[in-house]
Amino acid sequence: MAVAIVAILAILVIGTFTRQIVKGNDAKRKANLDRIKVAVEEYEKDKNCYPLTVTCPTDAGIGSYLKNVPCDPVTGTPYFYEPEPLKTCPSWFRMYAGLQNTDDPSLLPGIGPGGAYNYYVSSPNASIPVPQAPFDFYACKSHVCTPIEWDPVNGAQCDPNYQNVSDCYGDCPTSEDCVPQW
Repeated sequence: MAVAIVAILAILVIGTFTRQIVKGNDAKRKANLDRIKVAVEEYEKDKNCYPLTVTCPTDAGIGSYLKNVPCDPVTGTPYFYEPEPLKTCPSWFRMYAGLQNTDDPSLLPGIGPGGAYNYYVSSPNASIPVPQAPFDFYACKSHVCTPIEWDPVNGAQCDPNYQNVSDCYGDCPTSEDCVPQW
């Protein structure tokens, strides 16, 4: 009987501890996005447009505003930065993260490329992102990871393409844009 009580208490403690770790990681994600947003806004004040890319851990573009751009505290990957598409001098941006705590009141599920994110920060003039259905394929267009169409006969709309939005985003700042296949 005593062993059962100890086991139940241990499960409760571990569950509570795990939940607090998730909340802590989400708080770190939110703080990271806020720090990056401040740096990007300062960049915009000086350059009169937003940067085309923002990556971690360092970014030459915003380096003088934020020397060490933070990455996701769990995965170590960059947050997804979305500047105004098809502009060499973007007038707005959004930056997305995936929070783990599904009870967080600030969640907006299914936003960002492929509907893969649930939290964002943005410039004041960016519209609220609309939740999207998940896409299965992504490609770099104007150095921005973008959902692309899949045709059962012809395959992916362009090449190279990615099934994982994180892989696509990681390659877009340095890779050539996809080549249309159909």
